[in-house]
Amino acid sequence: MQVDELKEHISSYAVELLKERGISKLYPPQEEAVRRGLFSGRNMVIAIPTASGKTLIAELAMIHEVIRGGKCLYTVPLKALASEKYREFRKWSDIGVEVGISTGDYDSRDEWLGNADIIVTTSEKADSLVRNQAGWIRNISMLVIDEAHLIDSAKRGAVIEVLVAKLRKINPSLRILALSATIPNADEIAEWLNAELVESEWRPIPLYEGVFYPGKILKLNEGGVIEVKAGRNVESVVKETLEEGGQVLIFESTRRNAESLAEKLSSVVRDYAEDCSDLAEEVLIENEGEMSQRLARCVRYGSAFHHAGLLNYQRELIERAFRERRVKVICATPTLAAGVNLPARRVIVKGIRRYESGMGSVFIKVSEYKQMAGRAGRPGLDSYGEALIVAKTRNEAVEMMERFVLGEPEKVTSKLGSENHLRFHTLSVIAEGIANTLEGIEDFFSSTFFAYQNEFTMRWEIQRIVLQLEKWGFVRSDGTIVATEIGDLISRLYIDPLTGYIFKEAARRFDNLTEMALLHLICRTPDMELLYLRKSDEWVEEEAYAFRDELTYFPSYYSSEYDWFLREFKTALCLHDWVNERDEDVICSKYGIAPGDLRRVVETAEWLFHALERIMEHHGNGLSVEVGRLGERIRHGVREELVELVKLKWIGRKRARKLYNAGIKSLDDLVEKRSVAERLIGKRIVERVLAEHRR
Repeated sequence: MQVDELKEHISSYAVELLKERGISKLYPPQEEAVRRGLFSGRNMVIAIPTASGKTLIAELAMIHEVIRGGKCLYTVPLKALASEKYREFRKWSDIGVEVGISTGDYDSRDEWLGNADIIVTTSEKADSLVRNQAGWIRNISMLVIDEAHLIDSAKRGAVIEVLVAKLRKINPSLRILALSATIPNADEIAEWLNAELVESEWRPIPLYEGVFYPGKILKLNEGGVIEVKAGRNVESVVKETLEEGGQVLIFESTRRNAESLAEKLSSVVRDYAEDCSDLAEEVLIENEGEMSQRLARCVRYGSAFHHAGLLNYQRELIERAFRERRVKVICATPTLAAGVNLPARRVIVKGIRRYESGMGSVFIKVSEYKQMAGRAGRPGLDSYGEALIVAKTRNEAVEMMERFVLGEPEKVTSKLGSENHLRFHTLSVIAEGIANTLEGIEDFFSSTFFAYQNEFTMRWEIQRIVLQLEKWGFVRSDGTIVATEIGDLISRLYIDPLTGYIFKEAARRFDNLTEMALLHLICRTPDMELLYLRKSDEWVEEEAYAFRDELTYFPSYYSSEYDWFLREFKTALCLHDWVNERDEDVICSKYGIAPGDLRRVVETAEWLFHALERIMEHHGNGLSVEVGRLGERIRHGVREELVELVKLKWIGRKRARKLYNAGIKSLDDLVEKRSVAERLIGKRIVERVLAEHRR
């Protein structure tokens, strides 16, 4: 189907814009979606492989909806993916379509988004906007769920299906478009959504899958499994791809393996890549620690590693350089497979196992392997893509072929039934006034994918959770169930009700807590990401006893909670070092974490301190002022005297300390002592700070 045929549905202006993007003809799955009712009002589930054009299908549907006067909400699982889609969709502003993005604070309404035609956000942020009753939410006429198969995710899957149920309740005529990789039970999702299913295995370029073992590759082709000659190791397979002008994505099971392999491959890649010294310098802009130095050395020669321990800007830099074909090889952990769009000629899956607590080393899911393999092949650059699993022996290769290459991806199953998810969402359903009886709450949850897949009633679990919420003071029941003021606040703050209860009790019981006590308090909550204990972390226990009299909670050494308590306290100590200006690299080394891990812990702590401050204020507790100040310090990683300085753009914790020690404590001081400041932090930085202030 030629795009010219779409003029009556999306306008000639939109068609011209598609042509400017080099799109003149639709892929077969896209054409099938159009023929099956993409421009009608029906719900649709699009289950097709990576790179087969899911996003364009959504764009066409959204532009059609906007032309008809509608408003679209496009949800994704990750902030990085939201930013990528926002940049992609902004091209439609050339024909007057307003595109907005929201991934920020969980208790804001972002009313300015009311002017946007297409709003891109994460599922969690979308749910928080519903909870905070953003006025424009009622105007949403189309919901697009990207990566809909992540309903299977233990962490975020429940949010997706509850968001769907809420928006359908708010707007019964809501149209839903779910985008997914190919999954065995896409028909179940379609039936749940009362949607038309468009399912296809078509890819713009063929994908060949196989298993490598020293000297050979078992390959799957139309006639079955064949065996072909290959090099003796992964380096030889990478070199072969580079010689053909391709790029390689390698998936490892651990960060350490990804880093060491990227370093090892640098000597191979450097012969096929241009000098990337400028990128290597850019890697070190915000952090010059050991891991960053290691990454910079790799990037200089055209290889890189990619995992959650990197800083956000480092990950974005690597992704951009790979798209520009300057970086030729990325060694990544599986988080990259579910994230941004980053195809390569060859995908090598080296880490086919992972460590699971209490289970040891286990095989990854077939669906995870398929997600990784789907990255193989760069449309417009490659005539094919190839995905290879790495095995040690032929027998193992045969096993991997049967288990993964020929294996069927696992069915998507709802994770909403776990207590923490039900507790979290039940309070929101009550607080938002969606339901005010047990029957009403049960009726709401009966519209979820969990209820579709499970025929048993949830009444007993809901009743138990409502009783718990009532005991905590978050709801009251006198014929109808309604949220109390504090319950409503906790729902809008987007925290686990158990976190809210811990904070509420602290507000009720304490009017004076030390810095360490407050830091440990937020680390006691289920919302906090805790650091792991290492064998060499005996010092954590010693530190805990030193602070014992300050803490609000200290279990017995013989308690089953003692080891968990030490993890909480280790995380609190890490934050304590951060707000007392300990060097970032020293912190990472001391606690066995990477810069990206530290930033995630800090961001979560900042969010929880904001929630604690609001709850303290609600209870009229004067500690709210101290909590607010400590939250500011956590955001910037400074002692209190530097807070005013670090609020200035371009002045980080290190520059602020230099200025403060020289007697420059405010913007006025900076203007008055400009020459001193320029000597300390550089003329260009001072000019940027002052230019920002003049705005």
